[in-house]
Amino acid sequence: MALIPVAATLEGCASTAKALTVTDGVLNVPLDALGNGNSTVVRANGLANKLMISKRSDGSYTALELNCPHKGGPIKEKEGQLVCGWHGSAFDLEGKLLKGPSKSGLKTYPVDADGSMLRVRLA
Repeated sequence: MALIPVAATLEGCASTAKALTVTDGVLNVPLDALGNGNSTVVRANGLANKLMISKRSDGSYTALELNCPHKGGPIKEKEGQLVCGWHGSAFDLEGKLLKGPSKSGLKTYPVDADGSMLRVRLA
C-alpha cells in the first residue's frame, strides 16, 4: 500500500485507507472502522507505533500500542494472542502479559464512544 500524506490511516482488508484526524491529543476513529471483526489497527502521524482498537464483550473499547515493552519490537496478532516478532513475548487481546521476556503488558489508552466516533485519548 502506498503512503498517504494524512494524519492517520486505518489498516485492513480494504484497498484504500481512510483519513483520520488527531486533534489536541485525541485520535478520532469512525466507529464503523471496526467492521464485523470489532477491531482495527491504526497508524497515526506523530505516533511511533500502531494502535489496535477493539470492542470488548461488555461494549466498551480499548486501544493498545502495538510495541513490545521489552525491547520495542513490533506486535502482531497470532492465533488469538498479540506476539512480539523479535523475542516472542505474548499478550492477551487486552494487552496483559502472558509470556516474557517482557515484564509488563502493552501500553493502553482510554477510548470513549461519542455517537458514531471513537475518541482515543493519547495525551
